Amino acid sequence: MDLQAQFNLIVKQKDWWQAGEKVVIAVSTGVDSMTLLFLVMHLPVSERPKIIVAYVDHQLRDQSVVETNFIHDYCQSHALQLEQAVWQPKMHPKSGTEAAARTFRYNFFRKVLRNTGSRYLLTAHHGDDLAETVLMKLVRGGQLSSLVGISEARDFDEGMLVRPLLGFSKEQLRNFAVSKNIKWYEDVTNQELSVQRNRIRHEVVPMLKQENPKLLPHIHSYTAQLATVLTAVAELIEPIINSTVTVSDHQTVQIDLDSLKKHSPDVVQLAIQQVMERILHIPDVSINQVVSVLRLVDHDETPQGQLDFEDGWKVRREYQVLTILKQPQNFVGNPEKSRTFMVILDRWYSLNESFKFGVFSDEHLPNMGKKHDLYLADDDFPLSVRPVTVGDRISIGQGRHQKVGRVLINAKVPNPRRKRAQVLVTNRGTVLSVLGVKNSAVPEDTANLRHWCLIEINENNISERKGISDE
Repeated sequence: MDLQAQFNLIVKQKDWWQAGEKVVIAVSTGVDSMTLLFLVMHLPVSERPKIIVAYVDHQLRDQSVVETNFIHDYCQSHALQLEQAVWQPKMHPKSGTEAAARTFRYNFFRKVLRNTGSRYLLTAHHGDDLAETVLMKLVRGGQLSSLVGISEARDFDEGMLVRPLLGFSKEQLRNFAVSKNIKWYEDVTNQELSVQRNRIRHEVVPMLKQENPKLLPHIHSYTAQLATVLTAVAELIEPIINSTVTVSDHQTVQIDLDSLKKHSPDVVQLAIQQVMERILHIPDVSINQVVSVLRLVDHDETPQGQLDFEDGWKVRREYQVLTILKQPQNFVGNPEKSRTFMVILDRWYSLNESFKFGVFSDEHLPNMGKKHDLYLADDDFPLSVRPVTVGDRISIGQGRHQKVGRVLINAKVPNPRRKRAQVLVTNRGTVLSVLGVKNSAVPEDTANLRHWCLIEINENNISERKGISDE
């Protein structure tokens, strides 16, 4: 049975979609995705979906121009709908390019699914990809669930992500492509041994295949078994979670520790882990994070405490109630106690219950609050917030400055509040704003400066009092 016949049988048995139903195929012009596209195009009419090609020009290599022209011509000649996105160079980060590219790519795929009314995204991951991923997870360490590696099908956005080639090797796909004269383009960066996946691909996996040519099907089988066990465990733990956990919303839960700790420590660990991963959907939960939560749960001598995780997630114990919650998006706590802190761009900060601010780029500009233009040079960063000090002055235009103390007096800010007043300053100490009161004048020459926007939301807007003007 040739590869096309095997593929046809898999699609028929899995019954992922109906004939004529829209599916989106992620195509990069590499051998894997071009072969997947060919296989789906040549399914029997009774199994063949309506194909939408999703392609991203990452603008990372000169060859991308040729590849983009190729996929345009290919889709046109085969009457295929093409959806394309361009990852502009200005969006490329200085580090973490691969992860950033993947995020951009999959966000685009989500948009394509929604805009076209499709429910299925097909990617060309194969058996070698699965083996590489499992080996990388083993080397890095982490949760047992991560060893599932790449699942054949999983929920994605409001549809499903399907990887129908996991049962085939890279060699099988390449040989099939050659036999069918399928044209593709090689990504030369896949040969760079400075990348961990490439080292595993070119050095480790071939060695393991020499030890046992059935390496790929064995790994596929093990990961499938593991997925079955994890699904069963989740089902068995669910009644315990239902009886001990109160879900306030999708980002807040409370756990009754008296009830939960009636079970064995192993069950407690699995329940907490499942709450974090499956109910709250906290990304990349590490075993170290789970262990930290368990210590908090077990430490009855200190019945109150808090853990702070990435992305605003917090775990708080108050006697026999464990609360796991996330702060609002783009919200970085209340730094009032520390008084002095560095400002992360494109994030909200709260100075008290009624006032919050943030410094935003044009690309992430919220449609709310009072806006003030900032024009800054590279060496103005990082920005920071600190208490007012003697000698602080703020620009009021035409080369003139005013003492911050006088600004507060003119604004009729009460003495207790003056003592709590804070300023936004550049790395060089230049005052950009007396927060909630007055902002600096826009410089006359902005030619070589980048535009940012200071946004303030003040429910008790003291800057509207008599004597305060931004002019």
